[in-house]
Order: sequence, then C-alpha cells, then structure tokens
Amino acid sequence: MKNSWKFSTILSAISLFFLSLSAFAQHVTKIAVGTDRNYYKIFLTFNGKPKYKLFKDPKRDIITLKLENTYRFSKEFYSTTIVGEKNLITIFVRNPKLDTARAKVVRKYRTLVLYIPFKRKKPAKYVVVIDPGHGGKDPGATYYGYKEKNINLAVAKKLYYLLSKDPRFKVYLTRKGDYFVSLAGRQKFTAKVGADLFISLHCNANPFKPYRRGAEFYVLSDKGIYRKWRDLAVHPAEAENFLDPKMVRDRTVRKKVIKTSLEFTQEEGEEFAKVVRHYWCRFLSREIPCGEIYKRSFAVLKVPGVPTLLVEMGYMTNRRDLYILTNNRYQWSIARTLYRAILDYFNLKSYKKN
Repeated sequence: MKNSWKFSTILSAISLFFLSLSAFAQHVTKIAVGTDRNYYKIFLTFNGKPKYKLFKDPKRDIITLKLENTYRFSKEFYSTTIVGEKNLITIFVRNPKLDTARAKVVRKYRTLVLYIPFKRKKPAKYVVVIDPGHGGKDPGATYYGYKEKNINLAVAKKLYYLLSKDPRFKVYLTRKGDYFVSLAGRQKFTAKVGADLFISLHCNANPFKPYRRGAEFYVLSDKGIYRKWRDLAVHPAEAENFLDPKMVRDRTVRKKVIKTSLEFTQEEGEEFAKVVRHYWCRFLSREIPCGEIYKRSFAVLKVPGVPTLLVEMGYMTNRRDLYILTNNRYQWSIARTLYRAILDYFNLKSYKKN
C-alpha cells in the first residue's frame, strides 16, 4: 500500500510538472487587425515576450514568423489569413493593395505588430491564371471528331478576353495555342507570375456510360497535399519554384510553410469551387447539369499558396453535352458564368466603364 501510494504521488507530481510547463509554454492569446492611412496592421499578443525571425515571399504574398508557438490556429480576415502551428505563424496576404515586400515587425512587450504598407503605385490587380487542359501532342479526350484540347482552349480564350477587359485583373493563359505544356510547367508558371487564383478547364468522358453528363468541380485532396509536401520538403531546389529562397534555405520554415500553403490551396480552392458551382447551377444547369465538388490529387492543383480549381465542363461522350461544349454561343455562356464567379470570389462588383 505504501509503495502504491508513493507511485501515485510521483505520477501526480509528474503530471503537475508537465501541466505547469504547458501552461507557461508560449502561445498566441489574442489576434487583432486594423488599418490607418499607410498600413494594414496585425497584432499578435503572446503570453510571454516573443523572439522571432521574419521571412517574406512578396511574389506569393506570404509572410512567415519563425518563433515559439505551441497552439495550432487559423484566423481569417478580409485581407489576410493567419495560420499558426508549432514554431511558425504564416500570413497569407489576400489584398493586392498591400505591399508584402515592405512588411516589418515591431515588438511591443508581449505583442508583435506586423505592419504591411499599402502600395503607393496605381491600384494593384488580381492575378488569374487560366489553364486550358492538354494541348499539342496531348489531345485529351477525342470523340465524334472533336478533340478536348480545342474545346478547352476555346473557352479559356473567351474567359481570358472577359478578364483582360476588366482593369482589376491581370490574366495569363498557360498556353495560347495548340502546343504541349507539361503539368509541372503549368504549376511553375502559376507560381512564377504570383497568381491569386488558378482555374483549369477540361472536358470529361465516359464511353461506358454515354448517358452520363454534367459539369464537375475538383479541388486538391489530402493525398495530393501530402505528395506535394513530401516532394518539395526533400527537394529544396524544386521548392524554390514555389517559395522565396530564404524560406527554402531554412529547413524548418520550408517544411512547415509548404504544408500550410498547400492546406491554404485546398481550403481556398474549396471556397472558390462552391462559388463556381453556385453560379453554374444558377446560369448553366439548363444546358449542362450542375455536378458536385470532388477532391483529387491532380498535378495542376498542387500549387502551394494559390487557390486552385479544375472544372470538367461536361461529358464529350454525351451528345447533348458535346453540342453545348462545341457551340460558340454556349462557350461564351460558360466563360461569362466563370467570370461572374471570379468576381464574386474576390468580392467585386461587375465592371462598368466610365
């Protein structure tokens, strides 16, 4: 009995010791944001006096603080998404008017204040990358004399036209003609131009079920996150295509920021997919039925820090869908619907010329 009592007493003491350690471990106790004429400000208050190291990736609008932090959290504001995990806090800047390159941190006892200045130049534009699937030696699905690559490009060019006429956007195509671009090349191009959004256009096919029809929407899966994270975590040279070299050189920052960025890609991709599906159901479901949102490990969706979506616009193996997909008037309807969805995602109203 005495030994049993002593053992339980020791266990209780050990438990109290670790509880006391966790109670005093550094973590964020409060997050707030604010603005003035010159700065967007993020206030991170800790339960102790934090020591930090600042990393910035202006091209991808990512700011990272390497510091002791034991609690995982995610906080979303209009201009930023703030994600915390062990020893790292990552800020995804979503407002193109903010200048990530000139961000700075000031410590005020237990609070870190991150100052992100507003850009002084003309209003910044949202960067959108449109990816016409397949191309060149890769025709995609081919049925009834039609090639998927041509349909994808036709719709992509129409969407490109609509966005390029809106001064709030800077828009790119991963291919402008009938030539081959590798999947890795599409990923790297999207990261290189600092995209705020990526949308890949495809057509579906199921020769065993020709009655099957409708649009479907695909976002990055958990398996896709893990595979891309594993690849970039162990290949620093490859990771430099997606992160600032200073971030890549710090192994801890590289591994954690890549993971957090891919999770952001998935979460924001899902939000965008919901918006696109809503508009498709509203404006196009009478022509091509409105399908569901699915998670997949498609290569083009694996762009860390960029919301990505792949749209299968309809089934080429279905005669009705194929007619819509190859009809110039309906292609414009698809492009206009996607344009409306992009405006909604960025909380923008329809553009009207003065």
